[in-house]
Amino acid sequence: MRAIWQDIRFGARMLGKHPGFTAIAVLTLALGIGANTAIFSLVSQVLLRRLPVQNPDELVLLRSPGLMTGHVWSDGDEAQSFSYPVYKGLRDSNSVFSGMLARFVFPATIAEHGQTERGSGELVSGNYFDVLGVRPALGRLFMAEDDRVPSAQPVVVLSHAYWTHRFGGNANVLNQSLLVNNTELTIVGVAQAGFTGIQVGQSADIFVPLMMKAQMTPERNGLEEWNNYWLAVFARRKPGLSMAQTQAGINAAYRPLLQEQLAQIKSWGPEKRQKFLDKQILLVSGAKGRTTLQHDSGEALTALFVMVALVLLIACSNVANLLLAQGAARQRELAIRAAMGASRGRMIRQLLAESLLCAMAGGTLGLLIGVWLMNLLTPIVAANLSIKGLSTHLDTGILAFAAVATIVSGIFFGLIPAWRVTRTAAGQTLKDQATTTSVGTSHVGARKILVAAQVAFTLLLLAGSFLFARTLSNLRNQNLGLRTENVIAFTISPILNGYDTPRSIALLDQLRARMAAVPGVRAVGTSELGTLTGSDMGSNITAEGSKDLSADDSHVNFDPISPGYFATLGVPLLAGREFTDGDGPGKTKVAVISEAMAKKYFVGRNPIGLHFAFGGGNDVKPNIEIVGMVKNVKQSHVRDGDVPFIYVPYAQGSTIREMTFYAYTQQDPLLAVSALRSTVRELDANLPIFDIKTMERVVDQDLFGERMVAALSASFGTLAALLAAMGIYGVLAYLVVQRTREIGIRMALGAETAQVRLLIMKEVGSMVLLGVAVGLPLSYGLARFSESLLFGVRAGDPMVYALGLGLIALIALAACYIPARRATRVDPLVALRYE
Repeated sequence: MRAIWQDIRFGARMLGKHPGFTAIAVLTLALGIGANTAIFSLVSQVLLRRLPVQNPDELVLLRSPGLMTGHVWSDGDEAQSFSYPVYKGLRDSNSVFSGMLARFVFPATIAEHGQTERGSGELVSGNYFDVLGVRPALGRLFMAEDDRVPSAQPVVVLSHAYWTHRFGGNANVLNQSLLVNNTELTIVGVAQAGFTGIQVGQSADIFVPLMMKAQMTPERNGLEEWNNYWLAVFARRKPGLSMAQTQAGINAAYRPLLQEQLAQIKSWGPEKRQKFLDKQILLVSGAKGRTTLQHDSGEALTALFVMVALVLLIACSNVANLLLAQGAARQRELAIRAAMGASRGRMIRQLLAESLLCAMAGGTLGLLIGVWLMNLLTPIVAANLSIKGLSTHLDTGILAFAAVATIVSGIFFGLIPAWRVTRTAAGQTLKDQATTTSVGTSHVGARKILVAAQVAFTLLLLAGSFLFARTLSNLRNQNLGLRTENVIAFTISPILNGYDTPRSIALLDQLRARMAAVPGVRAVGTSELGTLTGSDMGSNITAEGSKDLSADDSHVNFDPISPGYFATLGVPLLAGREFTDGDGPGKTKVAVISEAMAKKYFVGRNPIGLHFAFGGGNDVKPNIEIVGMVKNVKQSHVRDGDVPFIYVPYAQGSTIREMTFYAYTQQDPLLAVSALRSTVRELDANLPIFDIKTMERVVDQDLFGERMVAALSASFGTLAALLAAMGIYGVLAYLVVQRTREIGIRMALGAETAQVRLLIMKEVGSMVLLGVAVGLPLSYGLARFSESLLFGVRAGDPMVYALGLGLIALIALAACYIPARRATRVDPLVALRYE
């Protein structure tokens, strides 16, 4: 222990003797470790974090892929959706789970003491908290009694975060009333701190019993509907049962339920009925909750983490090169210590102690940089991707990662130089040092290999950043089919404030008329689904004259809209007409279709005047008249292709859930927000307005993932290029000093300046060519891995790699300029005396 302490003190003194070297090494490492810590914090929270519940490894998520009929709610994987009767049957008849829970997310309008706000709620089964092992921080949580009689339990549990934010952690909140979606609920408890639900990215503000479904989602109850798939189901395995045994047991309980459901479906033939009965429940780990966000963002985060890890490797290679140079200068010292009896292992330990001290300083500074980057990145990611629950606080996992990255980096960049500089025999080193002050060539090979590795990794990062930049550019240049300039959007949900459909239609009509009269507003339109927000709603259709369509071919998305919607968003009308106020309830049902729908379902025919119907089967008669056709619009995402789409008047719908208003203005649309908000308040002061943003902001949010990946990969590529330039410069400067006598002899014998420059350029060329030979296939491999993130550019696009190679060449030329210039200024007479 005493020897180790001596190594540490001696290492600290040596680092202090070379403050320039120490500062460069520490800063280089800090940048690499800091960037890795920040990206790892996102990776950890999104991809790795387990639910903060009791024994999360015992939890499983139920999936049932296969045929479905009726209404299906899904946020990505329809196989995860179950009807309430099926959930109830599985819960009560299985013998392999100690408990089975169900939940459903719903938008909540929450009013308390005259203040109304938009929140997030979860409808949960009575055993929800018990199965998860979540305890109350205050009051009580739900029980089995809360899950028996529909509409009989008007109670609510607050999340700890919402209790703290909205009520200041006041313990007197119990038994107070909240008005949620126009229903009075009594607060009975607060969930434990840290628990916000079972899906990463969704943080519930309130929890409401499942039996209150009709009140929380007045547009649709569904508690008794076998063909209404809307619940996510989790279960806790009984101890001692394997996953295979558990899956076999739950499927034994599932088949009778399928038979009971099938008895209510009359329109299917024998083959389809058998296919439905053959459905199985598949169990997947529920330790991380529902993985919708992980599925959507996993590839992007993984690619970013690989790229930032490469930055750290380049940083470590740079520091290793610095240590090799310093070790070469200390060879005489090490040789004397060896001659006096110091073992090679003892000297390696001493040098490693210096490396680890340097790494610890870099890791400490890197942690501070990482925290700064976390505070910068996390709120931006959360706001633009509508992800809730992301934290900027350091936790033990992030600290452990930073510590491991620091230690591994210290060993990586310290062990290679330590091994190299202690390998030369003491007698030979002292003999060489006695005859020349030039450094031998023993370390040059290792330094060249390290620089070649930096070039390879830099090329990989540059190619990745160019691919992602091209992707973003291609998406930004997409023809969206609508205008984004001078358009403001906001959303209201009248149904959550107790409006039925006729009152909602009347309110919307009045709001459109009043907003159109606001000074500076050119046009106003509405749509039930926010354009470019990722929302969609679809149904099978029966088109006049189109026969034998498969289930996939007959499925078309649609959106209830208002008169003036197309004019407001600048969507070109190709044929027919837009909707008018005359297309209301009780009138002939009408629709406007996209150009893509006309090409798919009405090939070679003029679709105006033709008919279709929602639904399928022999009993369905096309009863909706097509009155217009518009250009294709990127409806859900900028990445969307041209797909069939239907627009219907909201006034002819059975239910209006929420409505997004669009106002096209003469000037900056944000200037009209106050007037538009006042217009809503004049008609209903308690109706919340949310998601106020310009259409340009909507597009930016839809492209945020691409923008983040492009910006971060460009930053990593730039940092890698700077580090690679430093590495090349360091090796060449070292070579010029080492070969000063040789250069002087060459010049004394008549070598021209250009020949000396060529000598240095050859050294650069060998390192760069080796790095490129390794980096090109690695770059292509990373591009193929990330191909799903690309748009309008291929993984093997030669232009991307040509740009990368060109930039590498410029970096090499810039890095070798000063050493080459220094080499051409060597005085032969001085060089010949360089001993």
